[in-house]
Amino acid sequence: MNESTITIDQAEKLRRLVSRATAQPRCVDESGDIFNVPLSVGPSMSQERTQPRRLARAIAISSGKGGVGKTNLAVNLAVNFARRGLRTVLLDADLGLANADVLCGITPRSTLEDVVTGECTLDEVMVTAPGGFRLLPGASGVSRLADMGQIQRRNVLEQLMHLEQSVDVLIVDTGAGIGANSMAFAAASHSILITCTPEPTAIADAYGAIKTLSARGCRAGMQLVVNMALNDEEGKAVHARVDRVARAFLGVKIGYAGAIPHDSAVPAAVRRREPVSIGAPNAPASKAIRQLAYTLSGAGSDASPMMELADQPVHAKSFLARLTNFLVTR
Repeated sequence: MNESTITIDQAEKLRRLVSRATAQPRCVDESGDIFNVPLSVGPSMSQERTQPRRLARAIAISSGKGGVGKTNLAVNLAVNFARRGLRTVLLDADLGLANADVLCGITPRSTLEDVVTGECTLDEVMVTAPGGFRLLPGASGVSRLADMGQIQRRNVLEQLMHLEQSVDVLIVDTGAGIGANSMAFAAASHSILITCTPEPTAIADAYGAIKTLSARGCRAGMQLVVNMALNDEEGKAVHARVDRVARAFLGVKIGYAGAIPHDSAVPAAVRRREPVSIGAPNAPASKAIRQLAYTLSGAGSDASPMMELADQPVHAKSFLARLTNFLVTR
């Protein structure tokens, strides 16, 4: 048996393990629509459900380059989802520059790497952040699943599956750029918010991320968020450029999630190490992010519901199953 055969066998075993862990009645969600699978809302992560368990909706916050406010958006969306009563976990999956904890003013004692090594449980690693959501630092450590022994892998998978079954939404803060880990986390999510600014380089890099995801066969709904925009008109103009090129050369439709205005309250909040949605809730950027969260959850004036209090079936595959598939086949 050669090395390539061993790798294939390990990948197949890992897929079967995740498949058993995620087996439950579900509907097929392959339309790529970012808004077509509702979630149910519950008051706490530990509350037992009387209905069949649902799996969390995974929303990746991605960007083609750093410095466009991706992590800031992820943190403040988490704050606003939690305020709406959604049990929310933010996965800090930025392998190189994980700093969601810094923006929240907290210092985690451990990360998912400690769960991988068996030093901590997942519950011990997660910390409650300002606004009421929970932060899982070092989530990029899950990329080591394919290299673990069977017992170690099963332990980590079981804990992650419990998390996925006990929350409503997972916000995945991916690494900036088009690295393999960043693209795997984004492609595995059910929805992707591509973050860019009106700068030409940011626009080009956002298209690069879309192109890479498309080449990987990503079927998640992709929408563009234009950060640091002068106004909504500029945001729409940026989106029109990206969407036009993506349709012409990739055959991919990119939705418009909205624009977040350039706001001095944002860097001021960063210096204070607190989410701007908490430190300056009436700032223009805070209002825009709040509207974005409401729209994504079906509460905005022009909302298309992604998360509702409706009893409908769950998605075709869990985020964890998708992620595992991308990691072992990349």
